[in-house]
Amino acid sequence: SRKHVRESIVESLARLRTDYLDLYFAHRYDDAVSMEEIVTTFSGLVDEGKVLYWGTSEWPPARIAEAVAFARGNGLHPPACEQPQYSMLYRERVENLILGEVEAAGMGLVVWSPLAGGLLTGKYDDGFPEGSRYARDEELKDWMYNEERREKVKALKPIAEEIGLTRSQLALAWVLRHPALTSAITGATNVSQIEESLGASEVEIPAEVLEKIDTILE
Repeated sequence: SRKHVRESIVESLARLRTDYLDLYFAHRYDDAVSMEEIVTTFSGLVDEGKVLYWGTSEWPPARIAEAVAFARGNGLHPPACEQPQYSMLYRERVENLILGEVEAAGMGLVVWSPLAGGLLTGKYDDGFPEGSRYARDEELKDWMYNEERREKVKALKPIAEEIGLTRSQLALAWVLRHPALTSAITGATNVSQIEESLGASEVEIPAEVLEKIDTILE
């Protein structure tokens, strides 16, 4: 609701010790709140200078289109970006439903979980090490992990090595290859993981390698 969004932004700005946010996401569409209230609230935050842009996250395509149309039809700020889940192992929703809507609206695309919760790094090839994310989080394991996916990840190892990359770098470069993509959100527990991820930012995967990847992922 308007009340909760406004309370949240005030608290966020205080915690971050800043006057504004570059981008503020409305996570998960809420059917209990009208589109008018959502758009006017977030657009108002832009007018007040509390945020530069607002975006949607995991919204249904039809709701994204509705928000854009309502904003433009009423002189308000439309969402500038959508944030969906997207990776080698979770691609159909973005490629079949989200991309067309985002491109038609001229929105950016910032994706989350490009490494499939760490599954695409290869560190779970032989099970779940004690203390690892999948060992601790049964819900994540049930949601993301199965034997078919594990075999696909293992099959990607020689493909990555062929072009001098780790599987993490291959997975990130694969996501970043798409011209509609603005950025990808990654997590890291140490500096070496950050450096490894940065190594994927300038990689251009050859067409023949992309074909091999698609064959594995089918």
